[in-house]
Amino acid sequence: MRILVITTGGTIGSTFDGASIDVDAAQSCAVVGMVQKEYRDVSFDAVSPLNLLSERITAGDLNTLAEVILTADTAACDGVIVTCGSDNLGYLASFIGLLTARWDIPAAVVASDKVLSDPTANGSANFRAAVEIIRRGGKGCFVPYRNSDGALYIHAATELRQADQSDDFFSFGGAYAVMGMDSIILMKNYRQQMIPAVFDREHLPKITDNIMLIHPYPLMDYTALDVNNKRAVLHTLYHSATLDSGRMSEWMKTIGDVPVYLASFKSGRSRYQSAVEAIDAGAIPLTDIAPECAYMKLLLAASQDQMSIREFMER
Repeated sequence: MRILVITTGGTIGSTFDGASIDVDAAQSCAVVGMVQKEYRDVSFDAVSPLNLLSERITAGDLNTLAEVILTADTAACDGVIVTCGSDNLGYLASFIGLLTARWDIPAAVVASDKVLSDPTANGSANFRAAVEIIRRGGKGCFVPYRNSDGALYIHAATELRQADQSDDFFSFGGAYAVMGMDSIILMKNYRQQMIPAVFDREHLPKITDNIMLIHPYPLMDYTALDVNNKRAVLHTLYHSATLDSGRMSEWMKTIGDVPVYLASFKSGRSRYQSAVEAIDAGAIPLTDIAPECAYMKLLLAASQDQMSIREFMER
């Protein structure tokens, strides 16, 4: 079995020098070395297109990662593992999941909560779980991650939520599965967000910093938001899919034709009056998609010219 490993840095590829944690080129593939003896029947082919802490990622870095994914020779391997930082894992996993959604082989995104030299780090356990997922075959992009409760959850990549300062990761609607001692216990049906088939090795995305992401908070001052040079805005919602529609609606009158998307509503739930008012003011509701995935999908929508952003988002 052959597995392509794409390393991009992050804590899983970092060292601690006694003062701070930072990426180390010599450490980029260390996790492969830690587990390789356990998988004599697996050939790991590693490439390292990026080597950075995920909080420093740029549009150019996302374009580099997209090119590696879209030009990968998937016929020559049985699966792909991408290692990256945990700080932006919810976003990066969604980005990778969207770009690999039509692959005929499984993919996994692996991060670590601590540097691998720390015996309590979960990076090697997460990587082993990724190998086992690929052994099962099939399709899909997954994020195996051991939480602080000791359970190793398997998330659909495009469902993963951002952890913020928590040590744990959760999915939009719950984890797909949990890894047992010798099996994978399914918790729900696998669901993966998709994008139109506009990207391939000949048509790569050209991502720029042209999408604004805003989160609601009490007394939010919309007038401080500058949407010049932005193609679209993604406005996340409180947990009941609400926002201050009065302030937001007044602000929308000042921003011209820049579309404002709302993420995320859930199917089958009644909407609050504030949400109805926001939609009546012209905001576009997104349903059943994690905000992190919605943001990455918008970035990709704005990185191509084969269709409008709205058409792209509705596919």
